[in-house]
Amino acid sequence: MFFQVNPVILEGEGLRLEPLSQEHAQGLFNRGQYAADWDYMARACFIDMADTRQWIDEALNTPNQLAFAIVETGKGKAVGSTRYMNIREEHKSLEIGWTWLGQEWQRTSINTEAKLLLLSHAFERVGCLRVEFKTDERNLRSQRALERIGATREGVLRKHMIVQKDFPRNSVYFSVIDNEWPEVKNRLLQLRER
Repeated sequence: MFFQVNPVILEGEGLRLEPLSQEHAQGLFNRGQYAADWDYMARACFIDMADTRQWIDEALNTPNQLAFAIVETGKGKAVGSTRYMNIREEHKSLEIGWTWLGQEWQRTSINTEAKLLLLSHAFERVGCLRVEFKTDERNLRSQRALERIGATREGVLRKHMIVQKDFPRNSVYFSVIDNEWPEVKNRLLQLRER
């Protein structure tokens, strides 16, 4: 089976990716209220606890997804979230997306470590041939980050999805494939040490 029935916990340096649950709601709400952090996401920031809980329920009930809370192990705090999405077992591929971090953890090694854990699990344990990422064409920071780790830019899907304020978003696709993974893993390990 491509993914085990039981959700997986991925342990790294200073963080743990654990299955998203309602137990993470307060921590995620505390860190997910800053509107600017959600500018390029499909939805706006959390407005209250009920909104946060609804977002978690949607993440847990969407088919072909596996959602994680990003937990800083030193303090045991949920500091953000990420997901495996568009899991296509028959094609041995998936997407990593819906990744966000609270402001205090942005531009730290947390995102690098989370990508290392997710990609390692996808390629080395699950047996993926392809892992893809998509980002809003306006989100240049995200595009630079994906290029920095060695993901290949594949192209732009024009007016791909409707996001906040009924904006027709262009999505830029990136990917890493199995034979590129050793080089990408090496880059991630080097970036983590900086």
